[in-house]
Amino acid sequence: MAAPSSYRGFKISLTDPSTADLTGRTLEFLGNYTNMKKPEEVSKRAVNWLLEDQKRDGSWYGRWGICYLYGTWAALTGMKAAGQATGHPSIQKALTWLKKIQNEDGGWGESCYSDIKQRYIPLGESTLTHTAWAVDALISASEKPTAEIEKGIAYLIRAGQQESWTNDYPAGQGMADFLYIHYHGYRYIYPLLALSHYNKKFLKA
Repeated sequence: MAAPSSYRGFKISLTDPSTADLTGRTLEFLGNYTNMKKPEEVSKRAVNWLLEDQKRDGSWYGRWGICYLYGTWAALTGMKAAGQATGHPSIQKALTWLKKIQNEDGGWGESCYSDIKQRYIPLGESTLTHTAWAVDALISASEKPTAEIEKGIAYLIRAGQQESWTNDYPAGQGMADFLYIHYHGYRYIYPLLALSHYNKKFLKA
């Protein structure tokens, strides 16, 4: 009999295993904000770990956010910062997955049930935070704006001026099926980050 998801959450908290989100965020910092050589031995080991941790559908599971969108954003931006080529099959697979799950309104949204069920489950609506993560991941691995990026940017600008129940939907997780977290600043911070990266990479080139 499978262990309850809440038990899994406690076990992860106690054992503190390596995760795609923390690994990716560390790589992104080292690659973009330090003088680390690309590739460097430490970053190569981290990238190899991410390649092995990638799910069959092309996503990564993120421990501290919701959930597969969060993990995939962290992994992609981290590997790109570490010098991984966009043409690598792993990155291409992740990009295909992100494009496949984009909503008709141009955004992305993921349910907390993804963490409980251990597979990606769409929210049924787009959220600013999830869209920002997805768009930022696509920007990091694209040489020019794509239709998916443009639609995502348009959603961020449009939805950022509107009130919606999705603005209060949890974007962080504590323990599976037990504790999820709403960070009030995420709906502002991550869209601004994605818009800034879009502007810097594509409009000021």
